[in-house]
Amino acid sequence: MRVSVIVAVVLLQAIYVSAGGPPDWVPPEMLEMVQGDKKRCMGEHGTSQALIDEVNNGNLADDRSIACYMHCMLDAFSLVDEEGNLETEMLLGVIPEQFLELATELLNKCAVQEGADGCEKVFKIAKCVQATKPELWFMV
Repeated sequence: MRVSVIVAVVLLQAIYVSAGGPPDWVPPEMLEMVQGDKKRCMGEHGTSQALIDEVNNGNLADDRSIACYMHCMLDAFSLVDEEGNLETEMLLGVIPEQFLELATELLNKCAVQEGADGCEKVFKIAKCVQATKPELWFMV
């Protein structure tokens, strides 16, 4: 159960986004579970909470620190492979049923991106998702 919850939160970070803080359907305990990895990834990549807040307000700047932070969070839960590609089958296997149709739609459109490395690929995924469903954007 814990793995499913963590995977769902990390997926929400990468795929579901909404301005103004976490959506009502994201339980606080889910956010608490990823705090250690969040702190580590922020430190490793020089990402600030202010930059994360900007992304959650709809301003996904082409900034290497935020791109690598997103990749780091996905990598922490083995949701990207060695080349930085999203592990879509694993993600779809743990998505709550009420989000499965939307997640499938977004992954079909956005999951496969070209890039120099995992950070760039994850950034392009996030840009695609934000352009496709901006009302659903939320990043931990």
